[in-house]
Parts: sequence; structure tokens; C-alpha cells
Amino acid sequence: MVKISEIVYTRPDKNFILGEFARFKNRFESAHDAQEFYTIHEQFRDFFEKINSNIQLAFIRFTQDTRNEFYAAEKDYLDEIGPELNAASAEIFNCYLTAPFRDELEKRFPHVMFVNLQMSVDANDPRLIPYRIEENKLTTRYSKLMSGIVIDFNGERLPMSGISKYFTSSDRDLRKRAYVAWGQAIEDNKVELDDIYDKLIDVRTQMGKVLGFDGFSKLGYMQMQRNCYNKEDIARFRANVLKYMVPLAQKVRAKVGNTLHLGKQYLYDINVYTAEEPKPIGNPQEMFAAASQMYNEMSEETGKLFDTMVESECFDVMSREGKEGGGYCEGLPAYKLPFIFSNWNGSAGDVDVLTHEFGHALEFYKSFFIDSEFLSSVSMETAEVHSMSMEFLAYPWIHLFFGDKTEEYKFTHIGGAVTFIPYGTIVDFFQQSCYDNPDMTPAQRNELYNKLEKQFLPYMTTEGLPAFQDGRRWQRQAHIFHNPFYYIDYCLAQFTALQFLALSQNDYKSAFEKYIAFLNYGGTKTFTELLDVCGLMSPFEEDSFKTVVETCEKILGL
Repeated sequence: MVKISEIVYTRPDKNFILGEFARFKNRFESAHDAQEFYTIHEQFRDFFEKINSNIQLAFIRFTQDTRNEFYAAEKDYLDEIGPELNAASAEIFNCYLTAPFRDELEKRFPHVMFVNLQMSVDANDPRLIPYRIEENKLTTRYSKLMSGIVIDFNGERLPMSGISKYFTSSDRDLRKRAYVAWGQAIEDNKVELDDIYDKLIDVRTQMGKVLGFDGFSKLGYMQMQRNCYNKEDIARFRANVLKYMVPLAQKVRAKVGNTLHLGKQYLYDINVYTAEEPKPIGNPQEMFAAASQMYNEMSEETGKLFDTMVESECFDVMSREGKEGGGYCEGLPAYKLPFIFSNWNGSAGDVDVLTHEFGHALEFYKSFFIDSEFLSSVSMETAEVHSMSMEFLAYPWIHLFFGDKTEEYKFTHIGGAVTFIPYGTIVDFFQQSCYDNPDMTPAQRNELYNKLEKQFLPYMTTEGLPAFQDGRRWQRQAHIFHNPFYYIDYCLAQFTALQFLALSQNDYKSAFEKYIAFLNYGGTKTFTELLDVCGLMSPFEEDSFKTVVETCEKILGL
């Protein structure tokens, strides 16, 4: 049994890898027929997966402790060589696109793979290498800054991720003080945060212009593998969020406000849905035991994967100083193992992140055995459907984690899903506006963010809270710095996951089978093709909003 902690990391030798890439490129270009090409493909896949697993291992260990000097240095090194390796691999990808027997290859590989490879080739133009290196340095600088912040609060020394355990407290004054402390930490670092984002906007805009675009947006969409919808489709989705989801979110918050007698609702109220916070019961070991029971009863496949991951030490879930905030799931294809990283803090979010990231882990595991996935994996909105839907499909076992607070958790969780979509739409709209107007000053960006919050989150105010009242809440959203244009994927996925919730309420077995079918396709179909083949509604159609809103109102008793 392979254990993640025991895997030996070896610094990737840039010159060796580039030399191997060059040899593979020559072999691909010299292949006489599709069968010879495919034989080379299999060898390249094995080599590529070993290199990728090694790089992912370094990333994992850096995020586990950003103060570790060895892995911090490795992260810097990989930031330096990554763009050159990506450009070299793009040259190999181009061999698939230009092969004289491409028609035969398209019979073996899914068509979408070629669409995605073309975008990858275009987005990894060698001319972008120096800009990519600078971009990597800036995002690493953001990670180190945010993970290094320690907040003295309520007798504890807490990282940025740790203080969030107070955001769902039933004590309103405690919540307020936690948000004030959190906001003050952002306020204290605003100069550096502004500087990092100014430079990111500038370097990304330059990259877009190098490729002949007006700015970064088109390149950003290519990087996010937008292969079946465009900027106009997102604008239409955004308009329907404003028309349908914002009023629904207002109803949710009004019900909460009336029940809890909140009166005017502030930012520190929006994560509270019930009079008493539904917290997980049991210690971490007991929660893992409950999760093992859940996944073994859910299906043989999910149970086997979960228990294998536990035995292989594929979980790092506890919050601590020096650990990067947030959560993620990464794959180590050479070992056929997913790895889950999170920051548990004793709140209901611990269960959310466990089920969410396990949805990703299940997709990773399945995709390890899909031949084309290392060349063209699932797009992010599809991947987020896997994770967000798993959160809802855990409901038959959720009592194992919340006991007599199960119904309160469900209301909190579903209500949170509804209110998340307007927030996530703000994050995307904000980024789109920043890249469309790269000359905006920091003050103008904050003013824009404040304006969007008032439009999409009309039920709450940030008045009196450091940083947040000035429109700086976006600065704690790491995706804005690390993964431009990613966040709308969460919104499209949450919309789709709510459909799986509705289906599971009517016929769980059928809903779970449809979910597994959705996963089994991996990246062999586009997001919209998957929705169609699985009989799900498109988030780009207005009628689907009407149906989803009606379903949510019924479930939430609105």
C-alpha cells in the first residue's frame, strides 16, 4: 500500500524533461501510421504522468506548510520552469492536431480532446513564458502572504482559515468580532494585496496582447477550457441569476432574519441560518469512521476508494499555522491516488469540504483509467458538478455527522447553496470587469465590488467592518488571484447540483445512477453535451431557472 507521506520527491530536472519531450515530439512526427502513433502515445502518457505526479507532490507538501524552506524553494523552482515545460508539452500536443492520420486518431480519441488540445497549444505559446514565470511568482507571493497571517482572537492564535469557525456561531457579537478581526487582517495587508493584484492584472493583460487579443479575457477563457459556451452565455446566466436567484436568496435570508429576529443583516450574519449552529458531532477520528460507513453503504466503489485513501494517508484536513488556507483535491496519476487537503475548524463546513472534495476524488480516480484524460481532463464546471452534487447525495447519511441537528444542517446547506450563486456570480463579474478595464485603480476596483455586492446581495451590509465596508472582501478569495475566471464554474455547477438534489428527493437510486453516469464520461464530452446526454437542464436557459427556483422554494418551505 503506497502512502503519500512515504513517496520520495525528486526535483524534476528541467533539461532532462525537455530532452525527453523533444525526443517524443520527433517520434510522434516520424510515426508512419496511427497504430505507431498510439504506441508512442502510451509511452508518453506514462512519462507525463510520472512527471506530473512528482510536481503535484511538491505542490501538496508546500501547501501543507508554506514555511518549509525546502518545499518553498521547490515551489519557486517549479514556478520558474513550469511555463517552459508547459510550452514544450504544448508542442507535443500539437502533434496530435497536425498528424497526417488525424482522422484515424479521432476515431480512437474523443473529438473534444482535439478542441481542448488546440486551446492548450494556443494558451501555452512560448512567447508567454517570461510572463508566466512572473505570474507564478505573484500568485506564490499571495499564498505566502495569506498563509502567514496569524490572528490573535478569543484567546487563540488563528490562521486566516481558522478564524472562520466563529462565522457560524450563534453568538452574534462573537461573529461580529471575528469578522472585525478578519477584516482588520486584510486591512493591515491591503497595500501588498493591491500591489500583487495590480501586477497580476498587468502581466495577464500583456499576455493577452502578445497573442493579439485586446486584453486577457479571451486567453483566460482558453485557459479555463471554455469549449461549449462563451462570454455572452455567461452574461445571460448572470442576468438570470439577478432575475431569479437573487429574489430567491432574499426569501431565504428573510426567513432566517424573521426566525432569528436579526433585523438589519450584516456580513457577519450571512453564514447563519438557524438559532443554534449545527456542528459536527464527534472528533476527527469519529468523523472519518462515519464517512467510511457512509461511502461503504453508498456503493462498493465509493467505499473502496475512501478506505484506500485513508490507508494511503490521502487526507490532510486539520487547520494549523503555516498551512495554506482553503481546500482542494489533487490527483497523483502515477499512483492512481487522489489527495484531499482542507482546513477543518469544527464547523459544519468540515463536512461540506469532506463530501465536496471526495466528489472530486471519485472523478479523479475514474479519470485515471480514461486514456485521453491526461491530455484533456474534465473542464472545471463539470468537475465542480461532481463535488457539489456529492454534498447533496450524502444526505441519507448526514445524520451520522449531525445527529439531532440534521434538519438544521440541511436547511443551512441548501440555503447556503442558493445564496452562494449570487455571490459567485459577483466574483466572476468583478474579474471580468477588472480585465476589461485593466487601468482601474485599486480604489475603483473596491468601489466596483461594493456596487456589485449591493446589486446581487441586497439583503446584507458590510457597514462598520474593516476592509469589507471599503469593498475589499474579494481580496480573501484566492481564486481571483490564482485562477482567473474559475469562479463562475462553481455557480454553473451549483445550479446543476441543485438538480441532483431534486432528483434524489424523488428517487435516490435513480439520481445516484445518473450521477455516476455523469462521472463516467470524464472529459470525453463537453459540459453542455453531458447535460444533454444525462437529461439535465442547461444553466444558460431561462426556463431552467424557473424550475430550479420552484424546486428550492418547495424544499426550503418558502
